[in-house]
Amino acid sequence: MRSRKRSVFIHTAAAALLVWTIFPIVWVGIVSVTYHAEFAQSHISLLPSHPTLSNYIRMLGSPAAGLDGRELSPIGNGPLILDGIVNSVIVAVLTTVIGMLVAVPAAYALARVAMRFRSSSLLTIIATRSVPPISTAVPFFALYNALNLTGTRAGLVIVHLTIVVPLTVWVGYSFFLNLPPSLEQMARVDGCSRWSAFRRIVLPAARPGLMAMAVIAFLTSWDEFAFALIFTTGTPTQTFGPALSGMFFLVSLPNEVAAGLVLGLLPPMVLAIVFSRYIRRVNFVSV
Repeated sequence: MRSRKRSVFIHTAAAALLVWTIFPIVWVGIVSVTYHAEFAQSHISLLPSHPTLSNYIRMLGSPAAGLDGRELSPIGNGPLILDGIVNSVIVAVLTTVIGMLVAVPAAYALARVAMRFRSSSLLTIIATRSVPPISTAVPFFALYNALNLTGTRAGLVIVHLTIVVPLTVWVGYSFFLNLPPSLEQMARVDGCSRWSAFRRIVLPAARPGLMAMAVIAFLTSWDEFAFALIFTTGTPTQTFGPALSGMFFLVSLPNEVAAGLVLGLLPPMVLAIVFSRYIRRVNFVSV
């Protein structure tokens, strides 16, 4: 009887926590497909009677029809939002690819190669994540001005790599550490070199970990705001975050703000849902 009550309590608490977490996101999504005229009514239904994508169309820089059929002008400087999404995708993809090329060999070496200062190396790598980004903004800004990297995608990718690589090294380290060394040993006995065993045996076996590393790298780059705001605001390479924050000075209607928020949430949310089974398998091990 006691175990049944405990089970009911746990499931009830989990359901309440789920509703508490999901409802604001669902509500923002509902508001984003609602006309302002309908949203401004005194009685608001949970679901709009006339759902519309006009807020998204106008947010992306095109006119759209209103509830009464009249044409509504684009919201603010809409093309900046679309350009920001494209720039964010390009920067996040480049950061992910380059970060994986650096983090995967580093994580494998830390997990497999016997070295004296392994624990110290791991702690040093992860300690870089404890440094507030704003504290390195001034040195980066001075360096980028000297190298003409301010306002470029390459400059932002380099900064994002300093954030992404330490995190992905730790994630990859945990996966490689949990792979049985016997897999590589058997491959070496069969005549494979260390590189061949790594390429043919280790990488396929670590595929879930590699996918998790790539997803985490992409989401971290996509969500980064401080450096993107400092280095790309007002330039053709402005990413989605600064573009959306600048749009909020021109937008005052809740449904328009909600459409902008959903545009920012949608890509990482879809990516996280599609690859969630890989992310759940990540084990963050202690040193």
